[in-house]
Amino acid sequence: MTSTIDQQIKEQMIGLEQLTELLETVLFTGHLINCIPISCMLIAPSGAGKSKLVMQYKESLGCHVTTDITSMGMQTLLADDKEEKIKFVIVPDFNIVLSHRAATLQLTIGNLLSMTSEGTIRIDDGRGIKEVKHGPIGVMSAMTRDMYGAIGKRWIALGFSRRFLPINYDYGVHTTMLIQRSIARGETTALQLEDNVFQGKITPSVVEMSNEISNAILEFSGSLAENIGWIPGKNRDGTVKAVYVGKQMEFSPHLVLRTLARAHALRAGRFETNMADVDFCMKVIEFTRFDRPVIL
Repeated sequence: MTSTIDQQIKEQMIGLEQLTELLETVLFTGHLINCIPISCMLIAPSGAGKSKLVMQYKESLGCHVTTDITSMGMQTLLADDKEEKIKFVIVPDFNIVLSHRAATLQLTIGNLLSMTSEGTIRIDDGRGIKEVKHGPIGVMSAMTRDMYGAIGKRWIALGFSRRFLPINYDYGVHTTMLIQRSIARGETTALQLEDNVFQGKITPSVVEMSNEISNAILEFSGSLAENIGWIPGKNRDGTVKAVYVGKQMEFSPHLVLRTLARAHALRAGRFETNMADVDFCMKVIEFTRFDRPVIL
């Protein structure tokens, strides 16, 4: 029986093991105490299963699926969530969001940045309640490489990339052959993902991190800033800050990676980070290079 189950899992996860680990770790950042959830954007060519990957978590604890990412839509969503159960918003296709006219898009991006950093949405159009406050909410979405290539630098200038990790990937020849072979046998593949559900109760937790682990992450956190277009610098305490075209922005690669390391430990049922979490952060950095997507 065990071997049969293992085989089913193997067939279901063809080429997706790394992405599933990464996405689930991102979702666990929403269950850390005193941590802001880390948002992520899957970036890959059309037909690479991006939307299916994020939609497998549509029924998971703390997740809410929406296609209305407008400022008004987000304000209504936050206002209705009085118990603050929503930790992540899943948007299957971010290309649709980018189809709005320029003025609307800029307002939407500004409010998304505010929502992911502070949990607030503000609309100044004469309504009685202009601002809605909520705990910070992460966003998990997907878009094509062409669209990200066209708008990515503008996002950096707007500061939108400070909490949005771009996850770049593509399928290699070997993985494509395995998927096609599995399809021919009528087995579960990446094209038919079942729901990957986190249910029950995940207790908001504190995950400890030693100075040794924090320093190990600090050594390569500048690479994250460089990969997504930031020029790394140093704060007075030695942590890495990021500067773009001479303008200092509120983005700390060190903070983002430490949050991911803690979430990775929590996903594994641990309440203290170790070197396995550091190794995971190094793998995440490889995914953030736009010029060299990870080949699955």
